[in-house]
Amino acid sequence: MFFKQLFDPTSSTYSYLIADDETHEAVLIDPVIEQVERDLKLIRDHDLTLKYVLETHVHADHITASRALKEATGAQTAVCQDCHAQGYDRMLEDGNVVLFGREEILVIATPGHTSGSVSYLWRDRVFTGDTLLIGGCGRTDFQLGSAADLWQSISEKLFRLDDQVLVYPGHDYKGRRVSSIGEEKQFNARLAGKSREEFIDIMNNLNLPMPARIQEAVPANLAGGASLPPSEGARKQVATGGAAHLRSVSAQQLAVLATAEKLAILDVRTPGEFASLRIAGSINIPFERLDPPALLSRFATDAALYCICQTGTRSQLAADRLRAAGFTNVVHVDGGTNAWSSAKLPLERGERNVMSLERQVRIAAGLLSVIGVIFGAAIHPLGYLLPAFIGAGLVFAGITNSCGMSMVLARMPWNQASA
Repeated sequence: MFFKQLFDPTSSTYSYLIADDETHEAVLIDPVIEQVERDLKLIRDHDLTLKYVLETHVHADHITASRALKEATGAQTAVCQDCHAQGYDRMLEDGNVVLFGREEILVIATPGHTSGSVSYLWRDRVFTGDTLLIGGCGRTDFQLGSAADLWQSISEKLFRLDDQVLVYPGHDYKGRRVSSIGEEKQFNARLAGKSREEFIDIMNNLNLPMPARIQEAVPANLAGGASLPPSEGARKQVATGGAAHLRSVSAQQLAVLATAEKLAILDVRTPGEFASLRIAGSINIPFERLDPPALLSRFATDAALYCICQTGTRSQLAADRLRAAGFTNVVHVDGGTNAWSSAKLPLERGERNVMSLERQVRIAAGLLSVIGVIFGAAIHPLGYLLPAFIGAGLVFAGITNSCGMSMVLARMPWNQASA
């Protein structure tokens, strides 16, 4: 058996390299980007083939090396599907088995620290990430964490493993390297001898400061982590190669990020749509009134700005305009408030119920086309020009990703906020 416990002193993160002796296929759990050269050297020195890079959750205190290791070795990356992350090859579920050589790892869903936390059981040891630490456990106050879920994950899943199973945590700040299920049952300060209610009370009153790197780590890890540092030639090519692709997040990812920090969410729908329903804390800046240069006095050029609309069309246009004005960290929310609502995420609702602008455009275009056909058939053939004009306008809107009809409708009284 090949097994190495590795340590990143800056974040106090443990990573774990495991390999099958016969085939030399390996997995690496929770790698840290600052240690990628160390990890690659180990893989080369021991003639290993890295098959999987596994994450126990979306980390808030360091950036994962998953993407970089994939680029360097061709390994597959994996994270729990409940992390709502992108950029990973495999979305894991409770009970999945990860195979490498003659070895296998069982995936155990252990939500609580975050909604997508998992533990990995291999032979006589379990890799618990931040779910179960030596003498403690991970916090539950961000990234959709839940003290009640964490209690259930530990007491109903991890503590039902054999007492002799070794516990290898994702972190330790006192130099401890390994514990056991039996030891944690007996001595863990947050769990041993505590009732469910006592545990939840402890977790809900920790009042810990946010991790120092949370604002950069969570978005990067939701997207699969950092890439390998580019060569000098590649850096020059990037510097002269034009703008990068527009970044995007899903509604679920936005919800996870919003629990970790206060976000600048720019809702570019009409005031009427915004008054009907909105994400708590979002700022209404209607697309037709968007003035990117004016926003430079309100937000720093590198501030993270998340643009959202009803379905994602207007927010993409708004994001492009913001980037053209000099903002460097603009993110578009895929699917808009429709996706947010479909995911059953919380919305603030007003007394008004204004139809979405996209739906208004469809109704107006269809109604005008019907009127033109009726006029052309019953009164004068020139009436047929109206549906032809509407059709041409829709084609133009599709090609240019702009819509004059929506701009007109956005200014109608019913699309403005009530006084």
